[in-house]
Formats: sequence, C-alpha cells, structure tokens
Amino acid sequence: MRIKQWIGALAALAILPMAASAANTMDGKALYQANCAKCHGATGEVSEYGKSLKPFPARNHRAIAKLISRDEMRRIITYGIKGTAMTPKKYTLDALEIEEVIDYIKTFDYTPDLANGKKRFEAVCSSCHGMDGRAKTGVGAKNLVYTKLSLTEIVHTMRYGRPNTLMTSKRHQLSNPDIADIAYYVDSLRYLANPANGKKLYARNCASCHATPSDIKLIGNAATTRSISDLSDRLLDLRIRHGRHVDRAGKKVEKLSSDSIQDIMAYMRVSTH
Repeated sequence: MRIKQWIGALAALAILPMAASAANTMDGKALYQANCAKCHGATGEVSEYGKSLKPFPARNHRAIAKLISRDEMRRIITYGIKGTAMTPKKYTLDALEIEEVIDYIKTFDYTPDLANGKKRFEAVCSSCHGMDGRAKTGVGAKNLVYTKLSLTEIVHTMRYGRPNTLMTSKRHQLSNPDIADIAYYVDSLRYLANPANGKKLYARNCASCHATPSDIKLIGNAATTRSISDLSDRLLDLRIRHGRHVDRAGKKVEKLSSDSIQDIMAYMRVSTH
C-alpha cells in the first residue's frame, strides 16, 4: 500500500511543475479577453457595454492598433486614463503580461475609409488647414501637403494636440475610426504632386538660370546638406518663393500656384535624389 502511495505522490510532484508552467504561459489573446474585451470588444471593436460608458465610451482598438506607439499603449494600459472608465491595469497585469496584451492588439488590422476621412477632415480640420490641406487660412496651421509627419505622428497630434498652438486634442471629438481615416487621408495628400508637370514648369520658369536641379548651388546654412533632396518641403518652398534668385525670376515665381510649386519640388526631388 505504501508503495502505491509513494508512486502516487511522485506522479503528483511530476505534474506540479507542468501545471505551474502552463499557468505561467502568457497568452496575449487570453489576457486581452479577460481584461479588455468587456469594454473594447473581443475583436478590438467596442462592445455594447463599452459604448454605454460615461462620460466617454470605450475606444475602438482595431482602428488605431498599428497607428499608436507601444510606449503610449503601455502607459494607457498601465496607468489608465483619468476622467474615463479606463482604470489602471498595473494591479491586475504584470509588466510582461502588459507586453503580451500589446502584442495581441498590434495584430488587429483595419482598412481605412478615405471617403470618410475626407468628409471628417472637411468638417473638423478644414477651418484651420483649408479644404485642400494647404492651410491658406491665416491662422498658422501646418500645410499638410508638405507635412513630413508619419501616420503615427499624425494620429498622435490629433489625439493630443500641439502645445501653444490652436491645434487642440480631438480624441473626445472624434472616434478612433474617424482619427484613423483622417490620418490616412492626410497622408494621401502629400502624394498629389505631379513630377512630370513639374518638369515642364521647371523648364519654363527655372531652366534659363539652372539647366537642371542638380546645377543649383545651395548657400547659407543649407550648404551643409548634401543636395536639394535633403531639404524639407518647407525650406525648399521658401527658397523657391523667397530665395536670392527671386530678383531675377520673381515675376515668374509670383505667378506660380501652390500646386505648381509642389509639382516643381517633386520634379527637383526626383531628379536630384
């Protein structure tokens, strides 16, 4: 009888490490279902309960899963968001489990709706940035056709605003799908320039002094850069409109629209890259 008891005890001891190992295996999906899905939905889209939360409903994770940084996700999950139903999860999830949850959220895919992005941009953003994104409104907003912001940076700006500017946080005014759609729409604006048309405009307005863009000599602080392709759109635009050559080409430059300047810049970048 004792032999059977010893055998049973040894078998139990052998099973314990396996059970402990299974309990310690971190599964991001399971952790998400247990800690997040009640409000944010099993697939990252807000649940009916999440929609009913006050003063703000839960956010759609799927829409911006790939558009916000891990650092921001980690901060929100760890410490929550004051004034909302998003409570700190540092008391229920350890640091490694939080990373597993982030890994799982990052697997969510979202197909942007550019038509909605344009519609919401025109309703919410155009008063400062203009209907075409070129910001000819006189309030100091950024020209979004020239922006070098990444999708992640565009989303961050919409969510939190820009200090000491008129750009305020839109995270309570816009849903996450709206923010994502606007971000993808804004990102699409920078590709509207036409290098082929820019080549024709360059030949007509610039080539009499600069046979090719590569012949242009950079002076001043810009002389430390390698080539025109290294200048930001903003600096290149300023040099075209206000550079020292304007005394000679000023009248031609004055007649060029913003779209024409953008086309010339696109051609210059292609030919000097």
